Amino acid sequence: PIIGHYQASFRHPDRDKSHGRIWRVTAKGRPLTRPPAFADASTADLLNFLDSPDRWTRHFARRVLADQPTETLSPVLNKYTTTPGLSDHALKEALGVYQSHELVAPDLLARLIRARDLGARAYAAAVIGLWADRLPDPLALLRPLVADENPRVRLQAIVASTYVRSAETIEVTLIAGDYPTDRFLDYALRQAVFSLKPLWRAPFREGKLSFGNRESRLGWLVRADGTADTIEAVRQLLRSPTPDSVARETYWRLLADAGNADDFAAALSLKDAALQETILPAFTSVTRSRKLRPRGDLEALLRPLLSAQKPGVRNEAMRLAGIWKVESLRSQVRASALDSKAEPPLRFSAIESLGAFADESSRADLAKLAAGDDPAVRAAAVVALCNTDLKSAARFAAQALTASAERAGEIFAAFLGREGGATALAQAMAATKPSRDAAQLGIEVMNSRGKRHPELMRLLTDSAGLAADTLKIDPSAMGEFLSEIRAAGDARRGEAVYRKPELGCVACHAVRGQGGTIGPDLGALGTAQPLDFIVGAILDPQKEVKEGYSSVAITTRNGDEYQGLVLREAPAEIALQDVTQNREIRLRREDLKEKQVIGSVMPEGLVNTLTRAEFRDLVRYLSELGVAKQ
Repeated sequence: PIIGHYQASFRHPDRDKSHGRIWRVTAKGRPLTRPPAFADASTADLLNFLDSPDRWTRHFARRVLADQPTETLSPVLNKYTTTPGLSDHALKEALGVYQSHELVAPDLLARLIRARDLGARAYAAAVIGLWADRLPDPLALLRPLVADENPRVRLQAIVASTYVRSAETIEVTLIAGDYPTDRFLDYALRQAVFSLKPLWRAPFREGKLSFGNRESRLGWLVRADGTADTIEAVRQLLRSPTPDSVARETYWRLLADAGNADDFAAALSLKDAALQETILPAFTSVTRSRKLRPRGDLEALLRPLLSAQKPGVRNEAMRLAGIWKVESLRSQVRASALDSKAEPPLRFSAIESLGAFADESSRADLAKLAAGDDPAVRAAAVVALCNTDLKSAARFAAQALTASAERAGEIFAAFLGREGGATALAQAMAATKPSRDAAQLGIEVMNSRGKRHPELMRLLTDSAGLAADTLKIDPSAMGEFLSEIRAAGDARRGEAVYRKPELGCVACHAVRGQGGTIGPDLGALGTAQPLDFIVGAILDPQKEVKEGYSSVAITTRNGDEYQGLVLREAPAEIALQDVTQNREIRLRREDLKEKQVIGSVMPEGLVNTLTRAEFRDLVRYLSELGVAKQ
């Protein structure tokens, strides 16, 4: 129907003549609020209006106070803000009066940064930025706010910090990097790093900024800036004699994330075995996605490490021999993979390496291991074979999952991370059913990672002995179901349903600071959404995806699949918060085969295994999140 916007004729037959805009709402049974007599009110009375529950009254009280002479207002205002028992809200409104007269009030700010009301703390943070050049120590005021428990307060503090023109500012700003972020905080932190760079660049090069030796803070600086001069500054800091062991490890991890292949070669040549054992996994984990392959003789780099004293160094060298396909080391890799007496971590690394060689000989060896009796070795071989022969890997996986649930999570994760992996596994399991425990683990992995594959999910729910009837609430029966939730829903039982591992809710969503960050925080869901919306969002996750949480599925040219939220995009690469690995993945655009927007990572049919009563209790629990208890 046409409800307004008069491009259409008043006489148009589709015009809605039964509804209209509401211009005024009045309460029945009580008189209208009387506007205060602002014109005749004293300054003290006007200030008392700042604590009114009525927004109109507060707004116009501030407006009148803004027009008063500053010299007569100031002493009365100062006396008012020191009155015992004033609410945080009244003090926040008073801060606005100080602003309108350009009166700097450091004592009031010091009180408001400790206020219980998060709105007061956030407002104080913004004012600190505006008054930064007139406050004796603005960073001391901002320091607790960038570490505030509330993300909106942290956001205001980050923005405010950019007004403090000091080299030390970036150290305070990046304290926020210790805490979970969202796309708004990410953007603010990156812009802060950029705008403050003229102040921190030289001190950083000279090693005068420590960032509390926190890798999270240094990581934010290097990743957000990403320029060659900052990466080179990290290398210079490593070459200097000043960094302690913690800082040195942090600098190496940053080079693993943002450095180049020469940095990798330097890490492989380190004389400090303990440090090398700590940092090599960081380099190895990004080798494929970042194409880090040192120049020169790779055998000469790796062979000494294969006999290193530190087991962690040997394991990483074994993995790299396969990733880089160092043919001269193949026989040593094969021998370790087939050696039943080898240390398990080294053997598993060798099995992974054997899979990376991806030739007929390696596939034959992996097939023998995948058909063996040792569940751990069998699972490792299946995962390695998954990268080279998906059909055979699926057949061995189905056999392994029938016999044991050991390492079932790793097996499912491997197939879900490969193009066509879920289909291949479903086809194999149609003939060879998994054990009940293995099937339950498979459901948990699929739900926590948002993987959609109806046939595989059906097979798993059948094998796990769970109900697989689609839980539907007919629109015509929605009112009845909502009444049932209000009358019989139990939030305590609903919380137990929410925490079921097979649903994966906790892995994706946070409540009261606990849980994942892949999906929206649900801590205040009950205050923001009505019951029917919550029911609909669970039954049909794609119907309305919260802004900022629309995920993408990416397939690479070598068959790897990633799924998650895009953190940032650049001409050469894309950074993804991958839900399958729950970490940031950086992919080179030249390696991408396909990129699809898939909406919510929450799979359809997530609650199909729940009874109506369980679903009712779950919705009741979610509907009370954030709602004040009576």
